[in-house]
Amino acid sequence: MIAYNSLWLHNLFIREQAAVAFHQNCLDKEECELINSKYPVHFYTPNLFIRIGLFILTTVILIFSFGLLALLFLDSLDKIVGGMAIFFAFLSYAALEYMVQAKNHLQSGADDALLWISACSLFGGTSYLTNAGDLANCIIIFIIALYSTLRFADRVMGAVLYISLLGIFFFVCTRFGPLGKAIVPFVIMAISAIIYLLVNKAKRLKVNQLYSNCLVVVSLAALLSFYFSGNYYVVRELSNTVFNLNLAQNESIPFGWLFWIFTVVIPLFYLVKGIQKKDIVMIRVALLLVAAIIFTVHYYYTVASIEAIMTTAGVLLMVVSYGLTRYLDTPKYGFTILEIAPQDATGKLQIESLLQVQSLTGKSAGSDGNNFGGGSFGGGGASGEF
Repeated sequence: MIAYNSLWLHNLFIREQAAVAFHQNCLDKEECELINSKYPVHFYTPNLFIRIGLFILTTVILIFSFGLLALLFLDSLDKIVGGMAIFFAFLSYAALEYMVQAKNHLQSGADDALLWISACSLFGGTSYLTNAGDLANCIIIFIIALYSTLRFADRVMGAVLYISLLGIFFFVCTRFGPLGKAIVPFVIMAISAIIYLLVNKAKRLKVNQLYSNCLVVVSLAALLSFYFSGNYYVVRELSNTVFNLNLAQNESIPFGWLFWIFTVVIPLFYLVKGIQKKDIVMIRVALLLVAAIIFTVHYYYTVASIEAIMTTAGVLLMVVSYGLTRYLDTPKYGFTILEIAPQDATGKLQIESLLQVQSLTGKSAGSDGNNFGGGSFGGGGASGEF
């Protein structure tokens, strides 16, 4: 399903793990170079600045191309703009497949631009022709993002896929009247929790090698959506804006006390679970959401000025950070201030075993030949090719 060369992706995965081991002084330079030579990768992946430049250049070329195409049919543009957008989307997608299959582009900037231009053009044309509503638009985005994520393993497209899924459930619930609108936060929280558990399970599978970045982004989005769907400020203001509750300034929403509990408890729960599981993503999300707690409480209950709160919080964070840095200078209970390799399925590659296999065989694991003895096939000095 994935467009890129699977063998090269596997080799790239091995190289990345070898690089992590090298930076941790688990491998020396010669061993790392040996792994790189045994597992070649022929993708074109430039540095960040060239990637940004290629993305901008490709986007400009595509926009001007669409503009030129529109000028050719200017008189009847209103009638054919939807079909023209879909046609342009297929042209862009064909160029994308060519860049990936023939030119071996991987996150080069050009393939990113082609992917997003083709996806946006297809969505715009389809939505325009079908006069789609909110729910239909979310379904269209979900289908396009699902295919794009599976085909090209784009992490941002994975986030769009997840958000569109939440949008589908949101607009489905709103169609069931007041009861559906009332349970929207709980439905979104349930979907977020289910997706997070499924993603964590997928991280332990072999598919993680191909979609590891997408899984990380989706798990991060699931943690955030689980919290914000239960955050008092988000629920109250969204209910006022979207559902027209017209609440007074000091008037609370139904079950407001429950959403206040969610607002305060969920980040603390993230922090505790992150420390227990040594999950750096969950810990960082928890620390970020502590600021959301402060903002939400300060918005409705002014305890002190925002300047005083931010100054106090900054001083407290500096003191805690300094204390933890000094305390964890020597690793304790599995925690350290040093940067370590990711503790998931992608970090369990046994580099020593890999080196032993390479030193014994002297050939790449992806070799097409079957070598025994001195020949290309069979032992005893056989010299024929099979």
